[in-house]
Amino acid sequence: MRTRTKLWSSAAAVAALATTALAVPASGTTPARQTAPTALTNVNDFERPTAGRPYPLGEWAKDGWTAPWALGMDNRAQIVDNTPAHSGTKSLRVLYPGGKIGPEDSGAQAPFQIPKANEYYLSFWVKFQSDFSWGTTEYAGKLGVGLAGGAACSGGQVCDGTNGFSSRFIWRTANGQAALYYYHMGHEGQYGDYTVLKDQAGQDIYWPKGAWVNVAQRVKLNTVTGGQANPDGEIEVFYNGRTAAKITGLRFVTNSDQIDKAYWSSFAGGATTNFAPKYDSSMWFDDIKVSPRRSDICELNGGC
Repeated sequence: MRTRTKLWSSAAAVAALATTALAVPASGTTPARQTAPTALTNVNDFERPTAGRPYPLGEWAKDGWTAPWALGMDNRAQIVDNTPAHSGTKSLRVLYPGGKIGPEDSGAQAPFQIPKANEYYLSFWVKFQSDFSWGTTEYAGKLGVGLAGGAACSGGQVCDGTNGFSSRFIWRTANGQAALYYYHMGHEGQYGDYTVLKDQAGQDIYWPKGAWVNVAQRVKLNTVTGGQANPDGEIEVFYNGRTAAKITGLRFVTNSDQIDKAYWSSFAGGATTNFAPKYDSSMWFDDIKVSPRRSDICELNGGC
């Protein structure tokens, strides 16, 4: 069942990812699709780098993750071993400064490149500071890493099938409601659409503070016939290994774009500083995995 909800009216019109979309195929043709990778594409447990130091793109690259640009990775992201990690002894701490919003001044952002494929699974563990500030008088922000492709339509853009798509996790409301925020063709909200995560009883999920939780998502692209997008794309979200949302009937592309980014997009805001944390707040991330196969994501297969 497809679920689409209008995004909060004061959401931020943050800048769209600055990448170039692939050319639109000639009318009446079906875009060629590359063969999906057959093994785990990327994993990061943050155990290699030295604790107490920043984790800029050069260090990410040593662990197999590359991106053409980044914001905040060299001054707001740090490898730490002074708080319990999800696994091993280290994790990545990301800072959301009090009074600041947007990826230039809050959190971190980077479009990590992954091999092109029509379907991907992405999983990570996250822990919020025990007194994490959801905002000042308005409440919203993005967290962790999501999936995107092409020009990664976002930031208030209209997705037309040729300028990409994106799917990222967010918090919203004064008590940290958990949701997925996604851009696709025909999105109803001015700033994309969102779907609130639900537990097995159908109740809203709220991001907990001071505890590790796992979230994962699966994005499957739509097919294209005669240059037209068929409404058969899907997004499925998992919370601690269980389905928390499933969105069907989606149209993402009319061209040959595929999923090609593990899009780290994690910051407070929000259109105004009303969305800023009241004080410096942090999240910790661990055990990020990206794969075209569910079998590679142990969190979705009975646990690790």
